[in-house]
Amino acid sequence: MSSDLRPKQQRSQLTHDKFLLALQNALADKYFEHISIKELAKGAGVSVGTFYRRFENKEALLPLLYDDFGLQLEQWVNQVEVMPCESLVEQVAMVSQQTATFLLARKSVFRTIHLNSRLHTETLFADPSNDRKHVYQRIAALLLAKMTTDTPNEKQLNAANMAVFMLVNGILDQILYPHITPAIACQVPLEDYLNQLIEMICAYLAIHSH
Repeated sequence: MSSDLRPKQQRSQLTHDKFLLALQNALADKYFEHISIKELAKGAGVSVGTFYRRFENKEALLPLLYDDFGLQLEQWVNQVEVMPCESLVEQVAMVSQQTATFLLARKSVFRTIHLNSRLHTETLFADPSNDRKHVYQRIAALLLAKMTTDTPNEKQLNAANMAVFMLVNGILDQILYPHITPAIACQVPLEDYLNQLIEMICAYLAIHSH
């Protein structure tokens, strides 16, 4: 679960929120590495000096961006968990399509988080509550609920976890990096890719459901 990383004072919170919004807006047009502090300050309606009084550098905004994305992710999972599905096929299709829709709507922000989480691990993951593992576990639980009516065994648990990994990782590459490896191995429209992915995952889970 994400935590609120903003300062306690309301005035400071507002300033942080302005910079976060300025960063999110800037990411719609250019990559994080191409955004200047001057641009962020202008977007927030404050001076460059105000930025430096709050942050050491622009990378210091990344935990705020990561945390805000986490809050949106929590809300998304809450919505997905209550969407009705009658079968395993429906469940896999729904989760796949909803995952793609969620990531497409936040493509620029997610690209920044995805890349910088590998470059600045010690910064982004300093707060244990930023762990995303529980999100994957909740998605896996949705699949397991359609795989068996009994308590899942180890084989089924492993299969559901593998399916979530395949689903998220494949969709991520298709959306963020469609023109580079490994996504270039399957150069089809996203809709076609999702249909094939759903078919593959359903077949895999069916084998491991019993």
